Amino acid sequence: MKTPEFVGQWREWMSKGNRASWIVFSLFALFTFAKTLLFNYYAFHYNMVPNLWESPAAFFSTVLPKLSMAIVMASLTFLLKDKRWMILLSFVIDTWCVANLIYMRNNYILLDAEAFNQAGNLHGYSASILIYIEWGIDLLFYLMTALWSCVFFFTNKSRRSWRLCLITMLTGIAIHFIGDAFSGAYRHNTISRAGREAVYGQNFSRTVEQTSVLESPMYIISDYAQMVKNELPDHPLTEQDLEVIAPLANGNPEIKSDEPLIIILLESLENWVCREDVMPHLARLSRSEHVLYADHVHTQIIGAPSADGQMILNTGLLPINAGATCLHYPHNEYPALMKLTDEHTVCLLPHDPSVWNQKEMSPAFGYDTTIVFSDIDTLLFARLNQLIDHGERHIQCITQSTHAPFANEKLSNLEMPKDMPWVMSSYIRGFNALDDGLRLFIGKLESDERLKDYTIVITGDHRILHKEKRDQMMKYSREHGMNYNAADDCLPVIIYSPHIDGNVHVTAEAYQMDIYPTLLSLLGAEGYDWKGFGVNLLDSAAVAQRHIGPAQAATLSDKMIRNDYFRHYTRWSE
Repeated sequence: MKTPEFVGQWREWMSKGNRASWIVFSLFALFTFAKTLLFNYYAFHYNMVPNLWESPAAFFSTVLPKLSMAIVMASLTFLLKDKRWMILLSFVIDTWCVANLIYMRNNYILLDAEAFNQAGNLHGYSASILIYIEWGIDLLFYLMTALWSCVFFFTNKSRRSWRLCLITMLTGIAIHFIGDAFSGAYRHNTISRAGREAVYGQNFSRTVEQTSVLESPMYIISDYAQMVKNELPDHPLTEQDLEVIAPLANGNPEIKSDEPLIIILLESLENWVCREDVMPHLARLSRSEHVLYADHVHTQIIGAPSADGQMILNTGLLPINAGATCLHYPHNEYPALMKLTDEHTVCLLPHDPSVWNQKEMSPAFGYDTTIVFSDIDTLLFARLNQLIDHGERHIQCITQSTHAPFANEKLSNLEMPKDMPWVMSSYIRGFNALDDGLRLFIGKLESDERLKDYTIVITGDHRILHKEKRDQMMKYSREHGMNYNAADDCLPVIIYSPHIDGNVHVTAEAYQMDIYPTLLSLLGAEGYDWKGFGVNLLDSAAVAQRHIGPAQAATLSDKMIRNDYFRHYTRWSE
């Protein structure tokens, strides 16, 4: 019987000339596949195994895309005459895995196009990333490459085979689409940016996991090209959207307010450190007269870019679904609290104006002057007091000392147990040191009669740390009977105003978008052209019965920003 042609071809492919290539291909694919599974295990809170076995769809949608990329990368073996180049590629993959793990531990997000787009805006933040190196885990990836590279048979005599490369690559791609087919509700065409953004803001954790590690470079190349060309999805506003937005943007754009306003944004402040033994001065202020204290305010920032916190506070808008609104739309027309006044406005920063694109965003939010001072909180708040003494009545002050690696924690005298996880200890001590700087401003508020007429808001921007680190902190707290509830990742909002009677403690669930309309009310500007998506926290009935929930607000705000709503759809620029 005549041997079928494909059998003869297979024998040829597996002949001595290609045998070394198959060995390298197999080892490279096997170890790369193992690395992607190991990455998922360490990146996503050590919970990959339960997730894998929760259903066949979960198993195949998680495993097959990673197997796909391992095969696709390994297919390059057949194009190389000298197989030692595959070792270099393996080390590049190791570096990519480790870089993603470090970034994940800090930001609870993987390296994506946003991260590369932000890189030029983060001068001075390298220590915040590098401090999350975990040598015992991170070196394991490089050891795996060293292991397989010592085992496989090197040869410079193997033939190149475009045909084998094409076949194995197409096989890998086919496996990827099979994994997509199993994913069902888990994936929403995440191969495209538009598909991912549809769920990015609403199902952030799952979207991050589904686009993890070796799949990410595919997305980054196309996504970054879109950013450079300013071709982000526009998500047009529908007639139904405009009907919902219209009642919130039908006021008077000419309304002004003579009320002085100070916004203080404390980096990574969560409600569980706003307590007597950690931040005594802020805790005292929260119990004072003429103060609203809301201790269960959910952050609405995506991927932890602090500048989105500034945007929510100043404009009442929420980040676009990709996060980091300021990097994409600095030239939009925005409503802003600081645009209510005709007086001089100041933005006081602890870092270079290039960070978070502050140089362009501060004017967009209505700030006339940006002052760069110190990241030492005592010096920063002393400078804030000086600005007040010089007659400034509209100021935004931002700190950064409580961003990892918590550089100012060494200034704290608070003693923490030696066996406490370092992140927990440094975070608590960092806010204790910050509170000592805040003491200067709070003392002035209590003693300086001029400040009695100011409206002052003190709050945080976003939660801190990857869930893995938070779980370590919670475990330590339970084991030692400590009342540090790190699982409750809400922010405190403390607003002082002469228009608040007594001390108002809001315990109901609230959102960052509620701060803007609350301040509008206190500033006597409820009729302003943009009322915001949130509710006035002083109106308990509105807090209990919202007309627009956080998910709908995020979707509408995303479209408004992408379409420059306040320039093209309202009387704003007239």
